[in-house]
Amino acid sequence: MTLNRTAPMFALVALAVLCAATMASAGTIRGSSGNGEDSNAPNWLLLGRSQIMTLTANGKKATMTREIICLNQDVENAFPSPTLPLSGSCDTGDYMYLFQFQSTSANVGVAIGKLVGFNNPANVNNYGVMICDSPTNTIEMCTNDPTGANIPSFTTSTTKTSVTFAVPGTFPAYPAGTAQQGQGLTFFVITKQAASLPISLPSVGIR
Repeated sequence: MTLNRTAPMFALVALAVLCAATMASAGTIRGSSGNGEDSNAPNWLLLGRSQIMTLTANGKKATMTREIICLNQDVENAFPSPTLPLSGSCDTGDYMYLFQFQSTSANVGVAIGKLVGFNNPANVNNYGVMICDSPTNTIEMCTNDPTGANIPSFTTSTTKTSVTFAVPGTFPAYPAGTAQQGQGLTFFVITKQAASLPISLPSVGIR
């Protein structure tokens, strides 16, 4: 009897370990209205949009632009009396990374890795799609779909250092927003670093 019970117990333990290592969920749709307004952009926009990068893998191709936001609107250099050694950081160490994609490929997976401070991957509020839902925030990168009605049924898988977004079927296309909002499907990931500096820049790739 001991041998017969050991195999099922081992299988349950292995399954528990696998579930703890990689979690699956649908992610969140978040509006740019929750991050700030044009009038106080110096408080939340830490690093404006980057140049466009081209990513390729497994016969698929996508272009990507990134941006960094201070989740708590605490850009150190915007304070009346900033802590100079923390210049260029979010004071509390809470960072929101934005990644905007365009692609004509199908079944694209977006893999974001080397995350530091991504300690609660089960919290779906920490990752998802950013939409442009505010007329008073026109300079944050976001998906130009104000109601979120045209966001695909994406799924996610996470570890404590990564999140992968799977977009089924044809990659969606969106009209351009303002020059600062850009154009494309925009993902966000939130991290909380133990120290505000140095800033850990995530890796990005497609699958």
